[in-house]
Amino acid sequence: MKLNKKAYNLAEVVLIIAIVGFIVMLLFKTVRPSYKAVPLAYSRVFTSLEDAIYNSYENLREINGIFPGSDGKPDTYKSAQQLCRLIAANPTQSDDSGYINTVYYNCGENFKTVPEYITSNTFNEDNLAFVATNSMKFYISPLLQVKVQNGVSKNQIVTVRYFIVWVDLNGKKGPNSAFINKKGIIDIVPFIVTTRGTVLPAGYPTTDIRYLSAYVQYPLYSTPISSQSRTYYDAQTAAFNGKEYPYFDEFSIRDSLLRQHQGTALSIKSFTPQSQGYDKPCALKGETDEPLCRVEINDRF
Repeated sequence: MKLNKKAYNLAEVVLIIAIVGFIVMLLFKTVRPSYKAVPLAYSRVFTSLEDAIYNSYENLREINGIFPGSDGKPDTYKSAQQLCRLIAANPTQSDDSGYINTVYYNCGENFKTVPEYITSNTFNEDNLAFVATNSMKFYISPLLQVKVQNGVSKNQIVTVRYFIVWVDLNGKKGPNSAFINKKGIIDIVPFIVTTRGTVLPAGYPTTDIRYLSAYVQYPLYSTPISSQSRTYYDAQTAAFNGKEYPYFDEFSIRDSLLRQHQGTALSIKSFTPQSQGYDKPCALKGETDEPLCRVEINDRF
């Protein structure tokens, strides 16, 4: 019996390769997160958190309310719980409280905070504060504080109170870690939320321009108006030269926070700013002058 053998033509071979390649790509995307998506998600959540904190702060000020943790002797746990209720919308209630829509809400009686010194097992369902509708998971630390030497008056010590809000940018997808992996990326990122209503980037993303970039806003009389984009850490150096001005620009508070969290996931390792000293338009004539420049975060959108 003679068998009929049919050879594949070039078009059929190309089609088969394309189909196999497409299937492999889908499998790859299933098992490995998109590392381009993580920095984009960082920018989005930073903006959302800033909006939620700003609106909460302004609403409280209009009714002479007190922002969590800003009273005389605040309870560190209850202050964190109040912050959770301010920024997260309870999906079971129809009121207008909260600014970030959620699918899971744990700001009530079962609310728990996360410790300052985190480990790989710190973030779990037990201390999860809420999950946003985009699947991002939020965790909140107790109220903390740091003493900052005012750059204008060296003899003046300013106490800054703040929370750390940790956000898992891609939910259940990996690597689910606040520690840098071989790819040089993390997907659980920290933000500092001060009791003055300011949101500050913190930790590793401040040295990686993939997460966010910043620029120095020069005085109005100088040209150009602003500097080029650079890492947040570099922009702080260029604007303030290591000085800290908590009364004038809380974005200058870097060194005190780094010392406060040395050895934690907020510490920054092995990074040397490209900027050395002030940018020329930011240089002060006297040691007691107020800062001339400020740091601005680039908006991706």
